[in-house]
Amino acid sequence: MLVRESGRGFGLTKGRSGGTLESILDVKTRPMSKYTILLVTLLVIGLSAAARAQQRILSVCDYEPPESRISDLGLQGSFSWFDGPFADDRNRAFAATLTSDYNGLYSSNSYAQRLDAHAEFRANTGGWTADLEGAGSLLSFLNEDVFAVGVFGIDASNDVRLEVDLTGGVGTGRFRDVTPLAQAIRIQNALLDLGELLAPVSNAALLDLARILGEVGPTADKRFVALVERLEETELLRSEGLDVRGLLEIDRILAEPGISRLCGSDAQIRLGATAMLIPELRISATGILLGRYALVPDPVSQVEASAQAKIRVAEPDQMSITGDLSYVRRLPDGWTARAAYRLDIDRMWTTSDATTIMHGLSSSLTTQVLGSVGLSLVANAEHRTGDEEITFSLGVHLEADL
Repeated sequence: MLVRESGRGFGLTKGRSGGTLESILDVKTRPMSKYTILLVTLLVIGLSAAARAQQRILSVCDYEPPESRISDLGLQGSFSWFDGPFADDRNRAFAATLTSDYNGLYSSNSYAQRLDAHAEFRANTGGWTADLEGAGSLLSFLNEDVFAVGVFGIDASNDVRLEVDLTGGVGTGRFRDVTPLAQAIRIQNALLDLGELLAPVSNAALLDLARILGEVGPTADKRFVALVERLEETELLRSEGLDVRGLLEIDRILAEPGISRLCGSDAQIRLGATAMLIPELRISATGILLGRYALVPDPVSQVEASAQAKIRVAEPDQMSITGDLSYVRRLPDGWTARAAYRLDIDRMWTTSDATTIMHGLSSSLTTQVLGSVGLSLVANAEHRTGDEEITFSLGVHLEADL
């Protein structure tokens, strides 16, 4: 039996007498031919979609380092002075503020530790105040995401409040330092803008660059050399090697001060004891619910949110609730913008017969003026229960990234 192609489709012939049989089979096979073409078309479309899916844009949070190490310490200070037109200086006033924030994280497959602290000192003609808030935690992972946790926390304000707590419990979730991938993507984009790269590198190459930048052992110079060599292996460079502009741009990005990029989330439930020393001595069993979330929507942004509720087990109507939400973005020309919101609800926690609510909103624009020293324009708005109106403040601050 032979197969031949007719003008109308595919037909079968058998010997010399294939006329009638050929016509019958030719008519019957025409629908099958169209169906086959449709299947082939759908298959091609499906394969193309699968190929595009494999080459999707890589999210910064897709990076999963074997270890995460973060240590960010920032200092911010401001001073203002006012002297009115009166000779007796009754309008003379000054105010000074010093703020420090520390965030430290170490995380491996089986163990993690974290330390978060915030300290603020304020002074004016009426005196001075200080606030300190911090928590240190140790985590032991029972499997990939479930962990046992122990936490020591402190919340203090001079002559107003001093409270410490020790709690333990379980939780789920994990945080990862994705700064290396954020830097790798920024380096790629900068080289594309300079024309050093002919096209974006593959997702696999970006992850290789991130692993090189995130490796702990090698020196900074060795990581720099390995990074350039991996870029050359992509065969996407305009010439055989990077020119001086490209090398300087990579060095600038890696040397930039700034916050680390963190991705992940966790939820914890803990039980323990809280000792309030000021304003009234009180020791009580405490339950704590905590949820935190961190996202890097693009290489130059960071979103963080947290909510915590502390409840006295014997008197569950007495509680302290805090919530924080912040957004940080690096802008062109070395500027960084930050916006943050904070909510504090004290329901008969500090004082057994009072409930206070505080809303705080702050924003800032920062640029580096000398090495790791930054100049910030800061605006704050705050309202507490009992205030007649919202308190606003504007200031120019100097800060240092250590």
